[in-house]
Amino acid sequence: MKLSFDNLIWSGRYLDNEGIRYFDYSASGFCFVMKGKKAQATFVSDPDGWSEENKAVLGVFITEGTDTSIGAIPEEPDFRLTLREAETRCTLFESDVEKTVTVRVMKFSEAAFGYAGLKNIEIDGKLQTSTLISTEQPLKLEFIGDSITCGYGVEGIWEKDTFTTQQERPDKAYAFLTAKALGAEIQLCSWSGIGLTSNYVDPETVNLPETHWLMQATWPYTDKSLSLRLELEPEVWKPEGRFEPDIVVINLGTNDISWVRGIEDRRLNYVAQLRHLMEAVHRRSPRAKIVCCLGIMGEALNASVAEAVALFKKDFPKVTAEFLSFTEQKPEDGIGADWHPSPVTHKKAAELLTALIGKL
Repeated sequence: MKLSFDNLIWSGRYLDNEGIRYFDYSASGFCFVMKGKKAQATFVSDPDGWSEENKAVLGVFITEGTDTSIGAIPEEPDFRLTLREAETRCTLFESDVEKTVTVRVMKFSEAAFGYAGLKNIEIDGKLQTSTLISTEQPLKLEFIGDSITCGYGVEGIWEKDTFTTQQERPDKAYAFLTAKALGAEIQLCSWSGIGLTSNYVDPETVNLPETHWLMQATWPYTDKSLSLRLELEPEVWKPEGRFEPDIVVINLGTNDISWVRGIEDRRLNYVAQLRHLMEAVHRRSPRAKIVCCLGIMGEALNASVAEAVALFKKDFPKVTAEFLSFTEQKPEDGIGADWHPSPVTHKKAAELLTALIGKL
């Protein structure tokens, strides 16, 4: 039985082009419930453009039963799939006896590296109706962030490992853990090294900002990088009828720290750009509450985030907007690859964010 894209339950942003459904951002993907013995899928990617360390990586989760909620996702996948070919045929599930299972495919690697697209999917069996534990409409959370939100280096060790997409796990990062704790649906728009005034630059050697790929020129589009790689005009992401967030969390500023460096005019520009992004979020999703957070990899701009939130609330007093200050990661909690947060640090941040959202 061949399944259509509409037979699947999708998570995250996706882009359709020439019979392929691309799901490229961290933690995006799909799931379905089947009763049968086998499920196979064909995925596409762009492996020739990337080294082995930066190819697209998917996680495949198989769980018994029909629960497709985020809470039913195990901590570890049944297996990972690295897309090393332009087309990869994969057996997602196989059993000697007929079983009712939920099959979930999640993009572990981020949109900045190899892309992933679903070409086709077939099952030996029948499609089943999914069930959710809660009868209430789940909360919808959108996260706009950088490498921390992507789960960059979370499975690596500082001063031992260098980053690879094999060590990237968005499902172990604070954003996904928060959604899981709240039983929420989640969408990530996150990109390593990205900022609002500058992407990451070496503070010791670089004296110009890196502005070719800032978040305010990326977030409005479904998947701007993918569109450009496919030689398409980037399409504006329209949440109506697809994913209308109840809460939008912005965690941006870690990379701006490398450029701001305590210089006041640069700091003020950061405040202005964050405040402008908040307004853009509000224009697109007028019913959504907004949470800005910062600090896991440096607290130098935490007060500036609070300032931007205050300026936004002054203009839009009826909009719920809050600032959550994270403390910088601690060595005793472990440090991931390239000085990124460990699973322990992510769990602590998720607990704080979950508590705040629960009060909104």
